[in-house]
Amino acid sequence: MSRARIAVADDSSFIRQALARLLAGEPTLEIVGLAASGEELLQRFDEWQPDAVVLDLSMPGIGGLRTLDALLAHRRLPVLILSTHSRRGAPQTIEALHRGATDFVDKQQYSLVDFEALRQVLVEKLHQILAAGGAAGGGEGDLGAGPPDPGQPAAGIELVVLGASTGGPPAIERILGDLGAAPPVPVAIVQHMPPAFTRSFAERLDARLPLRVREAADHERLLPGVVYIAPGGLHLAVERTHETLRAVLSAEPEMARHRPSVDVLFTSAAAATGGRLVAALLTGMGFDGAAAMADLARAGVHTIAQDRASSVIFGMPRAAIEAGSAREVLALERIGPRLLELLAGAGPGG
Repeated sequence: MSRARIAVADDSSFIRQALARLLAGEPTLEIVGLAASGEELLQRFDEWQPDAVVLDLSMPGIGGLRTLDALLAHRRLPVLILSTHSRRGAPQTIEALHRGATDFVDKQQYSLVDFEALRQVLVEKLHQILAAGGAAGGGEGDLGAGPPDPGQPAAGIELVVLGASTGGPPAIERILGDLGAAPPVPVAIVQHMPPAFTRSFAERLDARLPLRVREAADHERLLPGVVYIAPGGLHLAVERTHETLRAVLSAEPEMARHRPSVDVLFTSAAAATGGRLVAALLTGMGFDGAAAMADLARAGVHTIAQDRASSVIFGMPRAAIEAGSAREVLALERIGPRLLELLAGAGPGG
């Protein structure tokens, strides 16, 4: 059985050697090169011919972001970012994801003494992004995808909810950009990310898009035209108090596989709005959101799943499609315009 070829670029000799030791025993992975800089990685790329790259962003010389740009211009391949949740590290990581990096690992989450947890997450993420090819556009036809069901514009929609994981940041930016400056309802989003990174994600979107984007705060009112990002480490739920939709942040349920959880957002949003919402499940690993979206579909909510061809990882949308919970299966570039069609007449007086 052939092993996937992995190249590592990190200016820390300690980190390079540690990663080489951690991955040395993996029967499906082979370290083919260790680079101390982006320049060295680029110079030896054709020699090493990696199937995936593990890339540190904080390196001297051209640095991680310019290295990422050069890599992806040369050949599209999965890139796993080694990151930190520092004031500088988190925004750089978010920028890398928007430029085409597939996923990231926060080095600060793991002990410098016990690397077992780091090894496990590295191996899991590398296997997943390698299996998916690391970039949108590959794979077979969509499961159960016939002609999109245009339906009728849903009357009285009060809320849009989106859920995403791997590959989500650029997909979310594309959809929000297509919504324009003032969608008539609030938008609530779960993007799987650790604490600290979601704030940088919201700040980047807010700076680059015409609409307002912020990390959700506990019990704040959800206002039309504003986008609310679930904070990493907390669930974002929606509740109705005195005819007003509000955000509720909580660590419960603790046993949820992801925190924030798409299932928690979708289920609570349906209850708070009486089903007067539209939900979209986007690119990502696993199956978070699929169960809740099935409940929404049975209740008559308009549900959308991103298609395989435009998904970086076709895990979460696939789970929803297989469960029969996606009313429409759409390419990324069609989701924003479709939401606008569904929102026609929504909001005050709609």
